[in-house]
This record gives sequence, C-alpha cells and structure tokens, in this order.
Amino acid sequence: MMSNKQILRQLYDEVHCCRCCPDVEASIVPRQLDERAASSKVALMAQAPSKSGVRKSGRHWIGEDGKLRRPGGVILDKHLRGIGYTVNPDDDALKRPYTTNVLHCWTGRARKGSKRDRRPARDELLACKRWWRKELELVRPGVLILLGKPAAESFSAMIGEKVSFSALLDRQGETIVIGEVELKRFTLPHPTAPYRRQKNDGTIELKSDIYEAVFRAVASALR
Repeated sequence: MMSNKQILRQLYDEVHCCRCCPDVEASIVPRQLDERAASSKVALMAQAPSKSGVRKSGRHWIGEDGKLRRPGGVILDKHLRGIGYTVNPDDDALKRPYTTNVLHCWTGRARKGSKRDRRPARDELLACKRWWRKELELVRPGVLILLGKPAAESFSAMIGEKVSFSALLDRQGETIVIGEVELKRFTLPHPTAPYRRQKNDGTIELKSDIYEAVFRAVASALR
C-alpha cells in the first residue's frame, strides 16, 4: 500500500499532465513534494499559480532562484513565524504549512497589458476541485487559511456556499467539512494585495490588523 506521501507525489504528476482546461497554462516543472508539509496541521490556499513561482520552481512561494518570493512570500512568512511555521526553504527549525490552490494552472493575464491574473472560470474551478479535495483528504490539516478574495469566494462556491469576501472576513474559524476532513476556515487578504475596509461601526480596518487578528485566532485553534 502506498503512503500518503507517495500518493501526493503521484497526484502532482497527474496534475502536471492534466489538460482539462484549454484557456490556462500548465506548470513548466512538476510540483515537488515538501515532505515536512505532507501532514501539516495548517494548509494555505490561494487562487492559482502566478506566471513564475511554483510554475518554474516546483515549490510554492519559492522563485526560480530557490529563494522566498518577494513581497508575498516574505509578508506571509513573517506572520507564519508567529505560530511556529515558515515557507522559507532555508529554515529547517520551524514547521511547514501545506500550500495548494483552487486552480492548479496559471490563468494568464486578465487582459492585454494588465498586471493582474485572470480570475478562474467556474468550469475551470470545477475541473480542479478533485485535485485540491484529494490533497486536503490526504494531508488532513486542522486549519485552512484562504488567501485573497478570488480564492476565498471560489473555494466557498465549490463547497456550495455563496458568501462574499467581506462576510468571510467576519466568519473566522468556522468549521467546515471536506469529505471526511473537518477544518477550521480562516480568510485573509492576499499578502501582495492592498486592502482596507470600513467596518459597520465606521472604523477602518487595515490589512495588517486583519493578519494580526487572524493569526492570533489560528494560534488558538492549533492549541
């Protein structure tokens, strides 16, 4: 019988060969298994690979040079360290989170000349759901952190919810079930995206405030 790590490696190869969606660009190299993350209690989920990063390095948050990507990886790593985790490949002292996406291929740019990536279409998300669902069932994390509005809303849609990003920011630590896996869901703005919002009481909540509050709550959930 294959171990979970062996199944994950096989899964990554299958994802790399998948050509279900005609309007996306597959990764250049297969994703590498981070064995220290394969049974992590924390999972991160973003929208999709960017043009570079994991598509070219095989590792999430890592560039072609093998270093932590700036600014997103650095910002995220700063907060992860507060709960004893890191995405820095040069640090073997801390635990690793497991990272995946709601879509495993790059969508390309939103339009010609744009610096933003296109948001995944519903049929693309449906085609990719089987991959990340299998990942979560194999890793069995206790905490899932959704990074960014597209990832948060797309994931929620794929599990049968219709919830806005703003509403998800107010529903931190909710329990959700994926297959036989029970997770505490947390939601954050993407580390590279500017974000601020006006709360119901008229106060302004900055992205840094959200990160600090959510990671405190994640630390409590992991105890």
